[in-house]
Amino acid sequence: MIMQEQHTDNQADQEDDKFARAYLALVHRGLQQKRATPVVKRKESEAHYVDALEAATDEHAYELLVQAVDTDPGNAAALRELKDYFDLTLEEDLLATRGIVAIAEKRLGKKGFTDNAGHFWSFLETRPYMQARADLANLLYEADMTDEAIAEWEALLALNPNDDQGARHFLIATCLEYGHLDKARALFDRFPNEAGEGALFVWCGVLERLLLQDDAGAAAALAVARTVNGFAEAYLLGHRQLPKELPDAYTPGSREEASFYAPILCQTWSAHPAAVKWLEAQPKARK
Repeated sequence: MIMQEQHTDNQADQEDDKFARAYLALVHRGLQQKRATPVVKRKESEAHYVDALEAATDEHAYELLVQAVDTDPGNAAALRELKDYFDLTLEEDLLATRGIVAIAEKRLGKKGFTDNAGHFWSFLETRPYMQARADLANLLYEADMTDEAIAEWEALLALNPNDDQGARHFLIATCLEYGHLDKARALFDRFPNEAGEGALFVWCGVLERLLLQDDAGAAAALAVARTVNGFAEAYLLGHRQLPKELPDAYTPGSREEASFYAPILCQTWSAHPAAVKWLEAQPKARK
């Protein structure tokens, strides 16, 4: 029975490898494309992609995405969406995502970067590129390639200072996790409203004071953080389990906001056990 299960597992692994190679071949095809896809074909591919996003079943969505990529191998948005249907290893995911970034960059061209510099995301044609770079940053972080991840988030902020994607949240948390205090301070200064209003920034502010060995400043920052969103503290202290699914929306100061940012905050704080111990020792906030 055990041998049969192992055989079944091996077959499944082989199938996953086969499908992964097939997907990577699609990305490679897009990278190797010599001539630009005709406008008519691009529009047809885009229509397939839009229909896939609205498809009633995953099976139909998959079929439409494959059609989109077959019609236009350089459709980075379709390639990115199609990736979710394949069980890729982290290494394969990184390889594919780097390829999608390169395909999207090629599609934008130098003129696209020149014309849209400083306000990317405001233009729909830039979004596949921006989304793929955000994916890449997260994968680099997952692969412990922290410096490269930080560089990607910084690049996203340079392209789109309004930061519609929330790159600042990952960036400031990672900078504090790895002790890049100068970079973290620059982000606090750059986004002053968040430093006094957003749950993630205020709890990062407490940690920053502690890493600077400013206990008095940390105590003052803690008072502010508890006022802005006191629900986050239970996650940091391990009194509340991390959410299995993040909320789709939240209001400032709510439990939902705390749960939304809990995974990234806990990852950052847990890198500094002394800071967690300090928080445990603080007098509880009055209700």
